[in-house]
Amino acid sequence: MDVSGSLDPYVEVKLGNYKGTTKHLVKNQNPTWNQTFAFSKERLQANFLEVTVKDKDIGKDDFVGRLVIDINEVPTRVPPDSPLAPQWYRLESKMGEKVKGEIMLAVWVGTQADEAFPEAWHSDAHNLSHQDLSNTRSKVYFSPKLYYLRLQVIEAQDLVPSDKTRGVLDSYVKVRLGNQVRVTRPSQVKTINPVFHEELMFVASEPFEDFLTLSVDERLEPGKDEILGSMMIPGTTSLMSRPISAVTFNHPQST
Repeated sequence: MDVSGSLDPYVEVKLGNYKGTTKHLVKNQNPTWNQTFAFSKERLQANFLEVTVKDKDIGKDDFVGRLVIDINEVPTRVPPDSPLAPQWYRLESKMGEKVKGEIMLAVWVGTQADEAFPEAWHSDAHNLSHQDLSNTRSKVYFSPKLYYLRLQVIEAQDLVPSDKTRGVLDSYVKVRLGNQVRVTRPSQVKTINPVFHEELMFVASEPFEDFLTLSVDERLEPGKDEILGSMMIPGTTSLMSRPISAVTFNHPQST
């Protein structure tokens, strides 16, 4: 306590150049904070986590006690929603001697899937010109909502082969969504009206910004193909928001 007999405690959590600070509570010897601090595992600058309790005061804040935790001894939380194991730790002086007072902490190695992560605060010295900035809002990366996009390639008609003198047309359909590419088997009907009846599946995420690109290709010889026509289907969102019946797309553009 200070000379007035009061204690206005707060906690400073420090890991290398990263530092987070709780709010201070006025005249409270049994404070409760329930605040979480997240530190990037890829940017760890120290092997020890320092947790220091201080007394808010006019001018210079007073040291109350601290705790030093070895990062290598911190357990990993698996799965991310498993129960935490908070425990009481006896505070120490700057010389490492036990002092009066204890602090309850839950310390763990987690991921962005951890339910505590969106509410955590941290310091990011990597992106700032000065090192000891506290209470910087942590960056939150939301996992995208994934969907299966199923495309059934049924048939084509009135194709124009590259060599009209050829009596056989060996064709297949290539479909691209973003960086995903799917290809049908060659049609067993070797004419200008091939039949495929094959289902292709993609994994798409919101927002649905990618176009669905299709092309009908002719296999001239091993290792040599030619595009007979291609097209792009915009509006992937509408495709995946309601049941879709078979649709014929006319006049693909030749390339």
